[in-house]
Amino acid sequence: MPITPTPYTLVCQSCSWKKTFLPNSDVLVLNRDWFNHCPDCDTPSPKRRTATAKEVLKTRLEQFLTSD
Repeated sequence: MPITPTPYTLVCQSCSWKKTFLPNSDVLVLNRDWFNHCPDCDTPSPKRRTATAKEVLKTRLEQFLTSD
């Protein structure tokens, strides 16, 4: 039985790039649901941590405002 992952944030230690992900399923697609390199500076393996409530709210609001 699939289990939806909890929201998480990837943070680059080199350039401070940060992105919060709210996965809809346990199927994660590279460069959509996660990154193995920072998209800004190409540093490998951004650090993954649990998203804060503020980050989740901000991401949900951005998704709501950009949906058609």
